[in-house]
Amino acid sequence: MGVGTLLGATDRYVWRARIRPVVLALLPIALPVAAVVPEWANGGRLWALVQLVLAGLLLLAEPLGRARGKRMEPELFRVWGGKPSIQLLRWSGPMNRTQLVYLRTRVQEIVGNSLPLPSEDEERSDLVTADEVYETVGTVLRGRARALAGAGLLAEHNCEYGFRRNALGLRHWALTAAALGTGGLVCAIVWAGAAGETIAAGQVVLWSALIVADVAVSGFWYTTVRTGWVETAAWEYAYQLYETVNLPDAAGPATGAT
Repeated sequence: MGVGTLLGATDRYVWRARIRPVVLALLPIALPVAAVVPEWANGGRLWALVQLVLAGLLLLAEPLGRARGKRMEPELFRVWGGKPSIQLLRWSGPMNRTQLVYLRTRVQEIVGNSLPLPSEDEERSDLVTADEVYETVGTVLRGRARALAGAGLLAEHNCEYGFRRNALGLRHWALTAAALGTGGLVCAIVWAGAAGETIAAGQVVLWSALIVADVAVSGFWYTTVRTGWVETAAWEYAYQLYETVNLPDAAGPATGAT
């Protein structure tokens, strides 16, 4: 199974949130191969072998990409003061009073009286129990949203948050891979120059493009993949989740929802 076939058969969320971070982390290591393969005899066969190896790595990427991100998620929530979707329901949260009262009224209508939202006094006296209720509310709303035709934007935000969280979990590995990739490119160029053969203009263009790509990917992992970058996506997802309370309930049970 080639890389293209594997990606075509992959669930959209799994690809965007779990596999994509691993692909970006491994990309710098593949760049030196791209720099030298065109010059090797039987380079086409070698590239086919590389594709098979990459396909195998992608099969492992899905659990790896999720595991490291999920492992650090509780600490992220602690630093942020709680999961954003929980904070938005708190009386002490970031919403103004008018927005909060409206949101809690709509949420209560959706979840029903079997899950009463804590009053302000109840929350103040026992925040842990209140947060448990708010977490349950989030679970109910996420399940409801899967059946709503107008909740597509929520899925987009979910993919983006999953991607950023999992990328942060892989950040140290990715920076190591970037350093190895840069070293590999330098070695490939030095090796080609040491061979004493005339270097075609096309090869110079290829090397230049690969160096730019390596610098760009390294810069992404070093400057962009930070805790604040993940937090922004988490808040955007939380706000979008609560916007679904304004959507009408689905006409019937969801089919095929996972």
